[in-house]
Amino acid sequence: MKLAALQQLFAAAALGTASASEQAHLEAQLQGSRVLPAWQGIEAYRTSVDGKLRRSLEQIYPVCHRLVGEDFFQAMASAFLEHGVSRSPDLGDYGAEFPAFLSDFSPAWSLAYLADVARLEWLWHRAFNAPDQPRLDLEALARVPPEHWDRLVFRLPAGAALIASDYPIHRIWEINTVSTACHDVIDLDQGGIRILVWRDGHSTRLDLPSETEWKLLQAFASGVPFGELCRQDFDLSGTTIAELLPLWVQRGWLRDFDLQEAAAP
Repeated sequence: MKLAALQQLFAAAALGTASASEQAHLEAQLQGSRVLPAWQGIEAYRTSVDGKLRRSLEQIYPVCHRLVGEDFFQAMASAFLEHGVSRSPDLGDYGAEFPAFLSDFSPAWSLAYLADVARLEWLWHRAFNAPDQPRLDLEALARVPPEHWDRLVFRLPAGAALIASDYPIHRIWEINTVSTACHDVIDLDQGGIRILVWRDGHSTRLDLPSETEWKLLQAFASGVPFGELCRQDFDLSGTTIAELLPLWVQRGWLRDFDLQEAAAP
């Protein structure tokens, strides 16, 4: 058997997705010892991988874990482990599909907000682990010639993400993570929320932009050039994009920039 095929069989067995015939085929390729037969060695790997992935989910989604309880969370985790495997060698990437999985997980449908809470937790996890990034280089920005300003593309902080929900997921998250948070009853019908998730130095933040700020943040996140932003019909409530930019730089919402390729003549 070729090494690649053997590795694929072993990976399937370690993840618990190998069929009985594949398991038997793999055991025939391995040599155990007098005290540990091959099948027991495979089982040791399987339980080790299974446990590590479960702990990873618990660490990334602690609020979901707290909301549903230990037994229900482990049931969700077991179903998710059968759902598919990560293609990334980084364990920090495992669980990215968990929010989408919860949307289709019928036993959790009574908690209509759970998938959105999971989305928020995943974005928090990614922002927390994003690379360190300095403030926007104002000297470099000042060196951009005025005739190129329309091609400026401003960037949000590394790992920053936007999330909207029909539920007050920021309050659900806060009450279940901040020890000093008051345990008020949350009205799930109080209306939707828009959140910017990002990291400012050592602090990961949940900022609540206004409707105008939200539209602009979406444009920045999509890489819309500055000139195009100025031409779009944004209702800025009496202010201008040129006035907002310094404020956003001061807040840390804008961390980098580049120039869009010039259009061909």
